[in-house]
Amino acid sequence: MKKLILTLLISSCFTQATKSNDQKHITKKDLFKKYVANTLPGYLFLGPYSFMYGVSLGGNSIKDGDSPQKANTLWLATPLMAGFLVNQITKDILKTILDRPIKDDKSSTFYYNIFYIGPDISTIKDIQFQGVDSNWEAQIDEVPSGYDYPPLGFRTGFVTDRYGMDYEMSLIAHHTIEKNIIYEYNSPGTGIVPLPQNIPSHFYMLHSMFMGLNAYYVLPDFILTPYVGFGGGLLLNSVQSEYAGPADLAREGGSLALDEMDWNYGVHSFLGFRYMSDNSFYYLELRPSVNRFKLESGSSPNKSKDSFNLESFQFQLGIGRNIF
Repeated sequence: MKKLILTLLISSCFTQATKSNDQKHITKKDLFKKYVANTLPGYLFLGPYSFMYGVSLGGNSIKDGDSPQKANTLWLATPLMAGFLVNQITKDILKTILDRPIKDDKSSTFYYNIFYIGPDISTIKDIQFQGVDSNWEAQIDEVPSGYDYPPLGFRTGFVTDRYGMDYEMSLIAHHTIEKNIIYEYNSPGTGIVPLPQNIPSHFYMLHSMFMGLNAYYVLPDFILTPYVGFGGGLLLNSVQSEYAGPADLAREGGSLALDEMDWNYGVHSFLGFRYMSDNSFYYLELRPSVNRFKLESGSSPNKSKDSFNLESFQFQLGIGRNIF
């Protein structure tokens, strides 16, 4: 029954791609538009849904006393399985869309799908806290972060001799690593007070799903094909912890003292190098990025509105294949 319901949900996310196939010649550009119109709705609907379900599974795992690594495994597996199911269930639909006589328009445009992995070096920076129940504020300059699994993603788009554009969805997970930091507390009664604190590993567990666009300019070839560009989009963010907040450093083992989810944004730039062949390419992309987070943490009287940036330098490695 669950499989039937999931199949119906996926099918409802797509337009009527299985209608009679018009055998008139069509350009790759028009065919790509049909491809995007019939595939992205499924990913856009089931992507965030499976992400939120995965966050819930990971949270329940923490409540059961499991390690953060196991919780992150459950979180990651859920949207990956959803993506696999979308891909499998829509194979016949895509075959119908793509099984068309293509007009020879002499275009050099390359239409592609990409799957990638993106290990990175990251830091949580510009951490700000604003008291909700009393007049206080605090800040932490930065806390180094790590990951149990590197970012994984999917991109679909096109590239010409001079420019390219693609749509991207990715899964991103980071956590704080153990660190002695200075927590700068400021209130009317105390003034600025620097408080040394030890932040434990996985104090914050951050999960994000990125959905956005990339645009880039292709540089002259020299064995490899270099390119530069920028991108940005929406982030569905989750922040979980067994600690209520930076001002409440009493661990509540077997519970989620902090469990917040919100929408925000992420931006990045990149320099990439591709090794092109007729129907595929391999690439390395160097990508500095900033992902924005906002949440509420703590308990009264230490409840606060928090904000910070996850700044990372990603080494994106992937393979792109010709859709046609």
